[in-house]
Amino acid sequence: MSEIRKPSRKKTSPDIHVDEKFLYEHLRDTRAEMSWRRELEFRYMQFMLVFYPVIGTVMVALYDAKVDAIAFSVTAIGAVVLILYATIVITKRIGREHKIYIELSDQLVNVWTYFGLFEPGAYIKDKAFLSDGLKDEKTGIGRGLGFRRTQILIWITSSTVMALLVILAVTRIL
Repeated sequence: MSEIRKPSRKKTSPDIHVDEKFLYEHLRDTRAEMSWRRELEFRYMQFMLVFYPVIGTVMVALYDAKVDAIAFSVTAIGAVVLILYATIVITKRIGREHKIYIELSDQLVNVWTYFGLFEPGAYIKDKAFLSDGLKDEKTGIGRGLGFRRTQILIWITSSTVMALLVILAVTRIL
């Protein structure tokens, strides 16, 4: 088992007071905020995965009910506009939340650096508690492309549903 050591403290200017209790609380609050922002992305995806079938089911029921072709087409176009609007709003929101997530991850790295978690030997003999990879500007914490994949998945699914609605409207008219 590795030997546990006291953390090293960075030297600060004598006129700057670092309140470690504040840093611990800030660390806890930041991690909690990062968690709910990450979960929000999944909730948006879940919303869209419920939203598509509801609209699809209504449109198929209207199609099968032999509703007037013009009324069906207008309804289909309205559904397409609604899906397009929801897709734009949600994907933009995911992008904005990800930018804030990156800012929060930078704050985490700053606090972790202050407590010496990246320094070998600060807590565990000859080992750093955290990997330097977490500090990397391109691949570190909060820098992944998962949010972009979620946005792409939402756009692909939305586009598919919108195309199907247009196809239903066109076949109803013909």
